[in-house]
Amino acid sequence: MATILTILVLGIGSVFAAPASAGTASSTTAQATCTGSGSCWFTWGPIRAGDCTMDGAKWTLFPNGSASFEAKIVSSDSNDAWLMWVNLLDSAGVVLGPIHHGGDPKFVKGTVKNQWHWWFDAGSFDARLYDRINSMRMTSHC
Repeated sequence: MATILTILVLGIGSVFAAPASAGTASSTTAQATCTGSGSCWFTWGPIRAGDCTMDGAKWTLFPNGSASFEAKIVSSDSNDAWLMWVNLLDSAGVVLGPIHHGGDPKFVKGTVKNQWHWWFDAGSFDARLYDRINSMRMTSHC
């Protein structure tokens, strides 16, 4: 009985431990460009994760804690989704907190095989952090 239970546990564990896709994660950081007290923005060049590519990514942050995002995404495979998590960093590279939407720090956008699409999204962060933000780290998976 113990042997059967061990095999069952190992079998179930391998199902849940397997990655959701064959994609790989990537993490990149961008420095702030600020327009005085009005807003700060962060831009990235091409980012690749698994079968997917993101280009022209831009986050714009506002002192009231709101954030807007835009980028173009594409995948060389069907049924992919771009997953993204964004953290705000201070000048020492210490995480201040995430950007989230509806309390969820994960942003998700489906892709269409071999077709570039714009991704527009919005999020929020703790407005008290605004004056401490120096850079952003965007972690992506596809």
